[in-house]
Amino acid sequence: VCDKPWQGPSCGTMGFAVTPSSGKDLFPFNRSHNTWNGPIIGPVDGTYHFYVPYYGNYTGIKSLFRVDYMIHGVSKNIAGPYDWSIAADLPRGINPAALTIKNSTDGNPLYTLWDGGVLASESPDGPWTNIGGGCGGNPAPAFKDGVFYCTSQHTTELTSTSNLKSKFTKVSDINVTLANGTNLPYGKALPNVEDPFLWIDKRGNFHIINHRFDTAEKTNCFSTTLSAHTFSPDGKTWHIIEPAVEPYSHTVQYDDGTSKTFVALERPNIHFDESGQMTHINFAADLTTTDAGCKEGGCDECKFYMHCGTVIVALDV
Repeated sequence: VCDKPWQGPSCGTMGFAVTPSSGKDLFPFNRSHNTWNGPIIGPVDGTYHFYVPYYGNYTGIKSLFRVDYMIHGVSKNIAGPYDWSIAADLPRGINPAALTIKNSTDGNPLYTLWDGGVLASESPDGPWTNIGGGCGGNPAPAFKDGVFYCTSQHTTELTSTSNLKSKFTKVSDINVTLANGTNLPYGKALPNVEDPFLWIDKRGNFHIINHRFDTAEKTNCFSTTLSAHTFSPDGKTWHIIEPAVEPYSHTVQYDDGTSKTFVALERPNIHFDESGQMTHINFAADLTTTDAGCKEGGCDECKFYMHCGTVIVALDV
């Protein structure tokens, strides 16, 4: 029996549930600028807090190559709609992540935002203070038993520290052992992984899901390479399902009776409730490219020339 929302013969696919239609585009206000996902903190006193990079649209610069600033949205419902009118004192975050931990001095929640360095605040509204150097670009942090774990953009190694003011040190290379006994880097077993999200499940197993792509795929964009998953019982020995099973897919069903198939669903962020049950996954999404692709390049490259945004999907739990 698979732990929800995992489904399929090998428990390798996250089941999507019918999602509120507000989740189709969580920043639906400016079609000439893009958002590209970020972490959700909460609920804190009944409110969800969403931190998302906001990209300018500049002549001669691809649409996802320059972040103006980080925006902060709030909502009583995780699937939105979000109020983005709050003035946020935040850095120009490109690939933000978040962790909520207990403050070591008083046991109250301490909210942290990661993007290169680590910012902390006793309130999700700030003010934010830099408390550490972080663990690299596009960080994917997790916390368990007093230890911070992290991987970064290309998911080549797992690092850790017990003190955010200290440097992260290597726990393991993320090399996967295949059924035939071969051991090789995750990114060679499943090429072109990026945008990791790391978590440790209730049994102590480590998991990383990634966006994955293949620039050679230029047509039939609704069925292209999209995602990857590696897992470990101890953070040292890593595995993949064989043959490879993608943890998430392209199509989402909505409660208004519609569905949408996305060419790109990137920068996955999973949300867990207080019991540790995952409930939602939010993505950066190419909102406009069709199955036919684009003249500029491969299916995965179309996002640089199209309107992009941030979406959320309910998980089948």
